[in-house]
Amino acid sequence: MHNFQPDLNIDITDIVKKFSTPLFIYSVYEIKNRIIELQGALPAESSLLYSVKANANPFVLNLFNQAGLGFEVASVGELQHVINANIHADRIVLGGPIKSKEAILLGIQNNILLYNVESEQDLQNIASASTQCLNISIRVNPDFSNRNSVLKMGGVSSQFGIDEDKVIPLIRNYKNKVNINGLFMYAGSQFFDAQDIIQNTSFLIEFAEKHIDEFDHLDYLDFGGGFGVAETEGQLELNMNILKTGLADLFTRKKQFLDSVKCKFFESGRYLTATGAILVSKVLDIKYSKGKKFILLDTGINHLGIKQFQNKKPITFIRPLKEYQHYSPAILTGATCTPIDIIQNEVDFPDVSIDDLVLIDNVGAYTTTLSPHNFCGFTYPPEVAVDDSGCVLLIRERGGIENSCGMGYK
Repeated sequence: MHNFQPDLNIDITDIVKKFSTPLFIYSVYEIKNRIIELQGALPAESSLLYSVKANANPFVLNLFNQAGLGFEVASVGELQHVINANIHADRIVLGGPIKSKEAILLGIQNNILLYNVESEQDLQNIASASTQCLNISIRVNPDFSNRNSVLKMGGVSSQFGIDEDKVIPLIRNYKNKVNINGLFMYAGSQFFDAQDIIQNTSFLIEFAEKHIDEFDHLDYLDFGGGFGVAETEGQLELNMNILKTGLADLFTRKKQFLDSVKCKFFESGRYLTATGAILVSKVLDIKYSKGKKFILLDTGINHLGIKQFQNKKPITFIRPLKEYQHYSPAILTGATCTPIDIIQNEVDFPDVSIDDLVLIDNVGAYTTTLSPHNFCGFTYPPEVAVDDSGCVLLIRERGGIENSCGMGYK
């Protein structure tokens, strides 16, 4: 299991004294290291896009901007985030199953690089918004399915993409009306077998090669991603050596064709950010009910979002800050007023005391962007980052009660 291990001596207790709990702590070292790891496994001829939906903190966006990554956004809000972060327009790709008029117009106003289209209506909305020659890529929903992905977004009936057998008829119908010069496929998320990712990449290359005559120019191929990050017991880390070797071999075999394509993209959000943060929580209460022990924390569903439901399986990345000799069966819960706020089903857990600190690893992706922070009137937790020199930087302040529940108080 890949736990948060910054290459620095940081004192979490001191950070908590300054910022209180619950609190997100990011490691700049860890995020930079993940960029290096993933880019090192991808073909040198390709570029990496960061999927903003994973984590949209401006500080995090700036780290990826400094590393030269491109950015994949899926709404007008995410597009505005990256524009505000001074991301150059030629590094921005607008995706999402259907794009709002506002998102399309903001993209046009800022001359972004590319639009990933997922339906005929989506294509019509973009085409009708501008007389400019926009770069448009069609998202393919392939006929095959990778059964090993945790979240399937291709090869099944889906709101994502255009079914494989309908892609070419659509291109032919709009060929003289809009500039369709790209193909995109994102078959699924959380692949732990490198061969699945290699297979997905190979499919899109072969599909593009087979239908190359349908395009005036094929300038963009986006192979998606889905690079797995272990989040529950039994999930193995993605073997980056196998991925590197397999993709390099594929790109070598298809070199003549791929050299004719201007830009080749891979995408990642979770792999780049998940292991880059921990959530620090405090034990608020320990109680016993009908033979069961409950440990109540000051975090929960309001900060862990969908990730909380993954945590119900026995896992290894919820842990106390200190070492303990004695363990006993316990259920970890949040403090919100709902029975679904179970952080961890019953498991042998150290015998912590009230006010002790508990750490939840791997929370850099799909927590701050996918959590009901204001549920029950709770507030947004602060976020801090430990930089390369060991300095602790506040990168988002704690939300105020006046901003919770969508209302203010006089």
